[in-house]
Amino acid sequence: MSICDIGIPGKGIWPAGRDEEVMFPVASMRNKFFSFLILIVSDLTGVLLCFVLAYSIRDYILPALFSEFKSVWLHPFSNFLDYYYMAFLWIAIFAYERLYTKRFSFWDEIRILWKSSTISFVIITVIIFMSRKQIYYSRTVVVLSWLLSLCVIPGLRIAVKILLTRLGVWKKKLIILGTNETGYLVLKNLKKNPSMGYEIVGFLGDDPEQIGEKFHGENVIGSIADLEDIINRYNSKDVVISMPDLSREKLASLLQLCEKFSESTWIIPQTGDLITTGIDIEKIGQVMALSIKKNLEKPWNILIKNVFDKLMTLILIIFCTPVLIVIPIAIKLDSGGPILFKQQRVGEKKSLFTLFKFRSMYVDGNSRLQQYLSDSPIAQEEWKKYRKLKSYDPRVTRVGRIIRKYSLDEIPQLFNIVLGKMSLVGPRPYLIEELKGKAAFTGRIAKVKPGITGLWQVSGRSEVFFEERIGLDDYYIRNWTLWLDIVILLRSLKALFSGEGAY
Repeated sequence: MSICDIGIPGKGIWPAGRDEEVMFPVASMRNKFFSFLILIVSDLTGVLLCFVLAYSIRDYILPALFSEFKSVWLHPFSNFLDYYYMAFLWIAIFAYERLYTKRFSFWDEIRILWKSSTISFVIITVIIFMSRKQIYYSRTVVVLSWLLSLCVIPGLRIAVKILLTRLGVWKKKLIILGTNETGYLVLKNLKKNPSMGYEIVGFLGDDPEQIGEKFHGENVIGSIADLEDIINRYNSKDVVISMPDLSREKLASLLQLCEKFSESTWIIPQTGDLITTGIDIEKIGQVMALSIKKNLEKPWNILIKNVFDKLMTLILIIFCTPVLIVIPIAIKLDSGGPILFKQQRVGEKKSLFTLFKFRSMYVDGNSRLQQYLSDSPIAQEEWKKYRKLKSYDPRVTRVGRIIRKYSLDEIPQLFNIVLGKMSLVGPRPYLIEELKGKAAFTGRIAKVKPGITGLWQVSGRSEVFFEERIGLDDYYIRNWTLWLDIVILLRSLKALFSGEGAY
């Protein structure tokens, strides 16, 4: 595990101490071996279950649904059992990816499992083809097995890890040094990833007067001077040092202590006023260096993202066709007026474009808003902070409340993607006045296409402060990967169906 793995934007980490890759739950060799064995059994079970389910779907379900499958005779399941040893190929690749010796956050583990399963699928396909026995094997079964493995294996692994954590086998105790914002981010992200199995023993601060107090629901159990005693008392072998302002001498002293008593130590380094939203730690020979990323400004990455956007958008438009018919009728019946809301937004290279949405507000919404804000100082403050009204917005129609809650009003933006003005995932499409005075970020944000969804939408949507949104957009541009887009889209589905953070 690295602190970056658990999703703290803007913070790098330097690993220290001994055996930082040994990530088993407790010190005893018995529990280490037991966890290792159970995870392997879980993965083997998942692989075999995928083949059984795939064969059953091909043999029973598909012929009942599609006549084409009835005319094709399926070879006996025993043919596939001849290659039972291939299940161990999954295990070998998982082991190579350190899935048995390192703890990953939820989404990082999903990414590695998907990659490993895909590699295994390709190798098995090649082996079957090279053996010249492909005539005896259903391609449908092989492909279905791979698709099922993308869900079954991760689901089993996470369930097993959570169960082992509750039994105390996968659990590992961790101490956080630093009662500050960074320490809180470590705590918050570890709690979001229960399958990692970390139990927070407590915080250590640099102020002895904090001892016994609560810090974001966790106990401050001592000061940094008590580290050795705390490690021994709680048998906690993992330490996170989130005290960027610590002097060089104190940090060196802490590292010596951690080297002696802890198994794994992570340091969040001093970065001062440096931009930290896109930093990798690299080595130039024996020299540690901070590498500043600009992922979404690279031509190859832009091409990959554009191709992905176009393909996914075409699929989504087909899928959303019924909604594109029903919502306009509902809008007309509810409040009359135009179906679409059109507004000028800042796009790529600071060019303006017309953003399309289903209209969710009254035609005279702005005058209703100004009247409401003038009558309510509390609403004025809320509008200033969020640029939205969380409790009550006088501009929104009855149908508007529903489609805004589930983001259905944003479906017409798919056509903005077709026109090349937006992406599926990206920075928020800002209004011109919103970016005034934000010169530190507007240059970078304006270099890419805005998105229908983005990091801020899956980080609380309307609950995220406006300044935080800009910071999240900057982080996204610097750290973009295709996998990050996939994760944001999957998390957007959850936010969409739950209505989480929407107003």
